[in-house]
Amino acid sequence: MKTPTIVVWSLGFAALAMAAEESMVTPTIESVGLFKNGLAVVRASFPVKGPGVYRWDKVPRVVHGSFWVESDGVVAVQSGTRPIDDATAEVPSGQLQWDLAGNEVTVTLKTTGGAQNPVLTGKVWEIPPHAAAKTWDTDYSSLSPAAGSYYGYRGSAAAPPTGPGALPNTGNFLVLQDPAGNRRYVDQSSIASVSINGPFKPAKHPEDRPVLLFDVQQVPASGGAVRVTYLTKGLAWLPAYQVDLTDPANLGIRQNAVVRNEMGDLADSEIQLISGFPNVRFGAVDSPLWPGTGLTAFFQQVNQSGSSAGGILSNNSLSQQMVFSNGSSRADSSPLPEVAELGNTSDDIHYESIGKHSLKAGDSLSLDIASASAAYERVVEWVVADPRDSNGRYRRGNGNEQARDDQAWDAVRFANPFKFPMTTASAVVMEGGKFRGQCLSQWVNPGQRTCMRITKALSVRADSSELEEEGQREIVWIGGNDYQRTKVKGRLALQNFRGKELTLTIRCEFSGELLEAEAAPEKSLLTEGVASVNPRRQLDWTIKLPAGQEKVLTYRYQVLVRR
Repeated sequence: MKTPTIVVWSLGFAALAMAAEESMVTPTIESVGLFKNGLAVVRASFPVKGPGVYRWDKVPRVVHGSFWVESDGVVAVQSGTRPIDDATAEVPSGQLQWDLAGNEVTVTLKTTGGAQNPVLTGKVWEIPPHAAAKTWDTDYSSLSPAAGSYYGYRGSAAAPPTGPGALPNTGNFLVLQDPAGNRRYVDQSSIASVSINGPFKPAKHPEDRPVLLFDVQQVPASGGAVRVTYLTKGLAWLPAYQVDLTDPANLGIRQNAVVRNEMGDLADSEIQLISGFPNVRFGAVDSPLWPGTGLTAFFQQVNQSGSSAGGILSNNSLSQQMVFSNGSSRADSSPLPEVAELGNTSDDIHYESIGKHSLKAGDSLSLDIASASAAYERVVEWVVADPRDSNGRYRRGNGNEQARDDQAWDAVRFANPFKFPMTTASAVVMEGGKFRGQCLSQWVNPGQRTCMRITKALSVRADSSELEEEGQREIVWIGGNDYQRTKVKGRLALQNFRGKELTLTIRCEFSGELLEAEAAPEKSLLTEGVASVNPRRQLDWTIKLPAGQEKVLTYRYQVLVRR
C-alpha cells in the first residue's frame, strides 16, 4: 500500500546525507507521456532494500510543482552536489599534469652536446579539486528582464556544469612528487619524453555534480520501491496524416507519429502520445530543485508566466496550433490526466500508447499508429472573409479598398473515422498514387465532420464584391463617437468550368445587421465582435452548380462606420 511521502527541497542539510552511506541508483524510466510542445510526463522508479540514502546522479530539469514521490516507506528528497569522477577521462586533454595525474613516470630531459639526457622519476602530482565560491543574487525587488536580473548566482550560467570546462593547470610546469611528499617543478619546455612506469592508471578528476538524495525510512522488511513522476522538457511527438482519395466512395486515412528524444536515453520505456490542450500553468518555470536555477530566476519565470491569463498554452498562433492539439485560444484549468490511463479518451484529452521503445538521446522514431476508412464528399470550399475592422471601415490590403480572401479551394469533407480525436497536424492528400496537396488538419472529435483543403479550385471562378447603396447617410452617436449608418449590397458570383456538377460550400462573413440574403443561407452570430458596435455575422450556403453554369448570390446588410 502506498504511504504518504515527505518531499523536501534543500541545498543544505548535508549532515543527513553524509552521515549515512549513499547507495547509487539509476531509476528505470517506466513510461513517458509526450505532448507536442516538448513537455513530457515521466514516471520512473528504483527498488530499495531497506532504510538508507539513495543517490541519483542524473538530476532532471523539472517543471515547477510537478515533482512527486510515491513510496512504500517514508522519503525525504534532497538536492545538492557530490564529487563525481568522469569515467571518460582516458581521452588525452593535452595537459600532462591533468592526463598523467597519479601515475609513476620517468621524465627524460633535453640536453645539448653529447652528454647523456638527465632522467627524473616520481609520481605526477594530483591537483586537488577546487570549488568556486557562489555569490547568490538576492535582489528580488526588480525581476524584469530589462533590469538585468541574474539567473542563478552572479557570474555563472543558468545550466549546471556538464564537463570540466577550463582545466586547472600548473602553468608551464610538470609537478612531480616523491614518497616523502617533496615536489619538483619541471619546465615542460625542457622535457624530451615522458614514460609511465607500469600500467597506465586513468587519472581521476572528481567534480561537484548535481545529485538527488532520497533518504528512505520505514521500509517494509521485504523491501520496496520509490516512484517519481515529473514534468520535464526534451521529448515531443509530431503527428501527420495521409488521406488517400483513390476510391471514389471511401477515403483511406493513416496517422503517423514522429517521436524526437532530446531528454536522455530511454531503455524499453512505454511511450504514450498525448493529444489535448491542458493548462500547464508553470510549464516555463524551472523548479528550484534543479541546480541550474536560483530564486531570482525562479521568481522572474513565475512573473513572466503570470503575464498570460490562460497560462502558457493560451497563444493561438499557427506555431502554437501545430505543437498543441487544437486551435482554441483559451486554456481553461484542466489538470494533467493520469499517465496510467492508456488509450483513454476523456472529454478533452487522449492518451495513445505506442508500446515500449528504446531511444538514445538525439534519436527519432517514426511509425504509423492508426488507419481507417470513411465515406467522403468532394466539395469546393469558398470562404469570403469579413472586409471590415471593428469600426466598420474597410481594411487596407493588396491595393484594394477591401481585403478579402476570395479564393475557392477544392476540398474533401468527411467525418473522423477513428475512435479517438484527430489532433492538429499536417495532412497530405494523395489520389491514385499522386500528390494532390498538403493542409493543416485541426482538432476533430470522433464522428465530427471536417473539411480539408486540397488545392486551389482554378476551374471555378469565384468573385465577391460589395457596393454601398445610394441614399442619405444617417449619423448616429454612440459613446461619444459619431458613426454613419450605411446599407451595403454584397454579390457572390460563381461559374463552373468543369465537365461535371460540383458541390460548393460558401461561408461569407460580414459586420453589421443582416437585412436579407438570397437562397436561405444558415445564419450565425460570431463571438469575435461581441465588443464592437457592429456584430460579426456569418452566412453559410451549400449549393449544387452544374457543369458550365453560373450562379449569383446576393445579400444586404447595414453597418455603422465610424467617421
